Amino acid sequence: MAPITAVSDLDERPISGRQRYAAILVACGEFIDGYDLLVMGAALILIRPQFALSPQEVGLLGAAAFLGAMVGLLVFGDLSDRLGRRAIFIVNLVFFVVFSIASALVTTTAQLFLMRFLVGVGVGMDIPTSTAYLAEIAPRRRRGAMLGSLLNVMWTLGAMTSTLIALPLLALFGDAAWRWMLGLAAVPAVLILLGRQGLPESPRWLLARGRVEEARQAFAVFGIDATADMLVATPRRGSYAELLRPPYLNRVFWVGLWFTFNCFAGSIATIATPLVIKTVGAVGTNATMFFSASIWAVATVGVMISSTLVDRIGRRKLSYLSSVCFIACALLQSRFAETSPAALVVCFYGMALSGWSGNAILGWIWSSELFPTHLRGRSQGICNGACRLAISANIFLVPIALAGIGFGAYVGLLALLLVANVVNVACHPMLEGNQKSLEELAA
Repeated sequence: MAPITAVSDLDERPISGRQRYAAILVACGEFIDGYDLLVMGAALILIRPQFALSPQEVGLLGAAAFLGAMVGLLVFGDLSDRLGRRAIFIVNLVFFVVFSIASALVTTTAQLFLMRFLVGVGVGMDIPTSTAYLAEIAPRRRRGAMLGSLLNVMWTLGAMTSTLIALPLLALFGDAAWRWMLGLAAVPAVLILLGRQGLPESPRWLLARGRVEEARQAFAVFGIDATADMLVATPRRGSYAELLRPPYLNRVFWVGLWFTFNCFAGSIATIATPLVIKTVGAVGTNATMFFSASIWAVATVGVMISSTLVDRIGRRKLSYLSSVCFIACALLQSRFAETSPAALVVCFYGMALSGWSGNAILGWIWSSELFPTHLRGRSQGICNGACRLAISANIFLVPIALAGIGFGAYVGLLALLLVANVVNVACHPMLEGNQKSLEELAA
């Protein structure tokens, strides 16, 4: 029988009130991420005529925050492994506050692109740090729900809020509503910044840096009174070079590829919704905003479904279920959406529900739990960074595709990426990790 350590105790005991509080507070950062990344979809409906934007400019502005997030993920994924989780997920909120307000004050397209890019860098700071922190404090049996579903519930709520808030702001401020939509992200960022001040550093990260006494204090915050023999320090200093060679290169490649395909295809059903429904469905601005908000409400329901399934039926089965349903909806939409508004709407709801009931959370889980503590921020940086690049590419291509090959042909091509992901998951048993500790998975 293996000796009981503070880490194994954290893995096996029921979640404590303090763990739950820390998890919710960390996950709240994803509310801001979802709001900031998605608010441009609604804002562009108002910005486009004011700035006389071309399809390419619409695509670039929509993609700006996602490109910034990719840069932030790569840079701060590394720094979160070097400097700690807590330091980064406090600093990133300062980025949200400063550049959200600055976004509301711009006067040119170039200024707006730059400000949204820098907001995206703040988003990229938060993602690898928050995912690593949650993975490292979550009990094994709840890791999927906390790491994947909790973060994404907050993310979808932020996205939904970014669209819903547009309706009253539009009534109050008219064509200037987009400035308020962008600037108001600073308010929750300040509140979360204040709340995060009291959180301890990740005890697993402290042990990985050899800081045993600080780890003991962090464990105590989460209800574990660790004795000296329960604290096993494993000091290691990682790098991207270590991550990008065996034995981890294989995992980075396949998880990153899965993440890329899923984000490229899946973003059509949620992130690109305002532009698609406005163009293909030919509906008014208010109706577009309301429909987009309802799509995010459906996505939130999907994430809640995933939270009940991911640690019960396992990662791979959930991915199969999510992918097959999404593919079916995408193919139906490809065939009927451009001739039937009802098909366009129903299939959008179907893709949002099926995608967020599984696949939308699994990449976040795999890119954290399959890698050791000293590389976890970096693995999330590369894999989630690939996701953000894929979303950026899709957002840029959507207005061009709508004007070129048409929506039906485009969404049909996207379905093929999910077919490739089903094959990827079937070929890699390593992706089934819900029965093991982080240390066992990393090994």
